[in-house]
Amino acid sequence: MCMWRSMYECHQVQKHIVQQLKYLNIIPSAEPTSEIHRQSTLQLELEVQQWHMSFCNLVKAQRDYIQYLTGWLHLSLFQFSRNPLSRTGQESKIYSLCEEWKLTVDRIPDKVASDGIKSFLTVIHAIVVQQADENKQKKKSESVFKDLEKKVVLLRSLECKYGPYSMPDSSGSSGKNPVAEKRVKVEILRAKAEEEKTKHEKSVCVTRAKTLNNLQMGLPHVFEAMVGFSSVCMHAYEAVYNQSKGADQEHDVKRILP
Repeated sequence: MCMWRSMYECHQVQKHIVQQLKYLNIIPSAEPTSEIHRQSTLQLELEVQQWHMSFCNLVKAQRDYIQYLTGWLHLSLFQFSRNPLSRTGQESKIYSLCEEWKLTVDRIPDKVASDGIKSFLTVIHAIVVQQADENKQKKKSESVFKDLEKKVVLLRSLECKYGPYSMPDSSGSSGKNPVAEKRVKVEILRAKAEEEKTKHEKSVCVTRAKTLNNLQMGLPHVFEAMVGFSSVCMHAYEAVYNQSKGADQEHDVKRILP
């Protein structure tokens, strides 16, 4: 009960903070995604995966706990007892509490919160994929520019050997001009390098815009789902506690409710 109240208050604060993202009017940076930034996004994806798994395990553990506890009490009080009618009022109250608790846990809408975390995971994965595409385009652009540098060096070497405006090779019948041919190839490669550079710059802008948009949409959604879930849990457990509370039972109720 106290745990869910603490979670509710914590998620309320988180929800308020992330809701401020929609008021940010940021011009996306043109800086490429750094390796540190990319690794941080991958780590965030892993953490959200762990969050989803831990949340599902928590809900399952609580349902299993009260199911086994209720089953054990039922066997002890009704089936294995020599005289089931002789059970005390305290035993009846505890069993009634567990029955009510089990019904409450079974009715808790955990799928909404679970789906909220999964949706946020999808949002983060989309950013990871876009950053990977950007990084791939960056490497492609760098590769073409390196190739261009090598071709330019070879062109300069030919120009030094034959002159920048050399005549066709007189030893052959084809009339080829090695410098002119190399210069054409260099210019074609230069145009390709500029094209790949432009693609990389566009990819950087897409990454920045997608990151901001996905976080502005995804973060409020997931914490709104968690606020709703923790609020339902808090009120549900408080209702069970209040219904079962008695002067002679209060300590026992506090001891077994989460």
